[in-house]
Amino acid sequence: MSTEHDLSLEALGARGMRQIAITWDNHAGESLVKVVPLRRWQLAIDVGVGFSPISDAFRSDGIIDPAHRLTRPDGDLRLKADPSSLAMLDPDQGWAWAAGERWNRNSGDAYEADQRHFCRRMGETLHREGLSLTAGFELEWVVITPDNDGSPKAVIAGGPYGADRLIEGLDYASALLEALDAADVDWLQFHPEYGPSQFELSFAAQAPLQAADQLIRARLVIQRVTRRFGWYSSFSAKPRLDWVGNGGHLHFSVRDSQGPLLQDGSGPYGLRPEGEALIAGVLEQLPGLVALASPSPVSYLRLVPSSWSAPFQVWGMENREAAVRFIPTATDQSAAHLEIKAVDPTANPYLLLGALQAQVMDAMRNKRILPPEQIGDPALVTDHSIPRLPASLVEARMALERDAALLEAMGPLLHGSLLDSIAAEIRNAETKSAEQQVRDSCWWPIVGGLV
Repeated sequence: MSTEHDLSLEALGARGMRQIAITWDNHAGESLVKVVPLRRWQLAIDVGVGFSPISDAFRSDGIIDPAHRLTRPDGDLRLKADPSSLAMLDPDQGWAWAAGERWNRNSGDAYEADQRHFCRRMGETLHREGLSLTAGFELEWVVITPDNDGSPKAVIAGGPYGADRLIEGLDYASALLEALDAADVDWLQFHPEYGPSQFELSFAAQAPLQAADQLIRARLVIQRVTRRFGWYSSFSAKPRLDWVGNGGHLHFSVRDSQGPLLQDGSGPYGLRPEGEALIAGVLEQLPGLVALASPSPVSYLRLVPSSWSAPFQVWGMENREAAVRFIPTATDQSAAHLEIKAVDPTANPYLLLGALQAQVMDAMRNKRILPPEQIGDPALVTDHSIPRLPASLVEARMALERDAALLEAMGPLLHGSLLDSIAAEIRNAETKSAEQQVRDSCWWPIVGGLV
C-alpha cells in the first residue's frame, strides 16, 4: 500500500500514475467515483471534490428514490481522498485508486452519514475500549456473457472446485492474479467454486478500514480484467435462479490486552470467557446486521436452508450451516476466528464492518451466556425450534430498525437514511416475481443491466 512508498507527485509519476479514481460506496453498495489528474492529487486530499448527498438515495438500479430523506437538490459535500489507501488500479494505463470520505463543505466536519467514516469511527472507539478487530473477506463471482435471451451464460467450463475449470480459464486466472498483485491486493487463495463459471478469492485479514478498501479494490480489478476478455463478472447474490448464489463471507477475530479472545482459554474449544461472550453477543445481534450483510431482495433467494448459506441463528465449530462458524486455531498456528456466513458481495463493506465493530463493543459491555452449539444441519431439527435469521429484506429491515445499539452507533441520519434505502429496494421488488428480480440484478455491479 501507499504507506510503504514515497507519496510525492514525482515519485507517484515515476510509478506510472497519471490519474486517480477516488471511490466511495453508497447505501446501495455501488462504488461511485470522481477522477482527478495526478497534478491535482494533493488538492483531492486537502480540499476534495464535490459530491451531492443525494447519491445515497440511489437504488441499486441507479434510480433516485423520491421518498428518500436525502432526495433533495440542495447541499454539497467534499469527497476527500485518503492518501494511505492509494494503490495502482491499472498500471498499463496509468490508473491508480484511492478510497474517499465525504465531509461537510461549509463546516469542514465529517459527514455523519458517510459509510467509510462510520467504519473508521467505530474502529477508533473500539481501540479506546482496549479492543482490536481484524477481518478478511471471501469474494465469489461468476464469469458470464449474455445468452440469446439476455440471461447470463457461463463462459468457463469445468466442474465444481475443478482443476479442469482452472485449466480452461488459465489465461483469465493468470491475468487476474497478476493484476491483483499489481494493485497490492493481499490475496491468500484463489479457486473455482461450486457454481458454473464461478470463482472465489480469499483475502488476508487486516484492520477493518483496510479490509474494506481491499475488497472494493479487488472487485474493481476483477471487473476490469474480466471485461478485457470480453466477458462480465457478476457479484449478484443470485445471478440465476437455477445457480447457487455468490457469497461474501466475513472472517474476523478480536483481541484485548490479554491476547486473542477466541483461544488460550479454559472454555469449550479453548475459548476465553470473553470469547464466549463475543460469540453470544454477535449471535444475538445478528438479525440487525443481516440487513447490511445481505442488502438486496435477491440475497434472500440465496439464504435458504441446507445450502451452506447458513440462514439459522446458531453457532457451531466448523459448521458451515451455522450463521456464526467458529474456526479454532490449527496446527499451522493460524488464529482462531469467527466466520459470518450470511454475507454476499452486494454488501457495503464499510457499513458492515462499522456495524460489526459496534456490535462487538456491545457484546463486551453487555456480556451474554453462550448458547449450546449446533451440531449438524439445523434444517433437519424436526421440532423447528432453531431460530431463523430474517428470511426477507422486509424482516431484515425490521430487525435493523429495532437495533438500538446500531442506532446509537450510527446516529439518526446514517441509520435513518439506511432504512430509507432498504425500503426503496423493497418497494422496487415487491411487485416483481423472483425470476424478474434476478434478471434485473444479475449483472451487478453494472447498474441497470447491459446496454
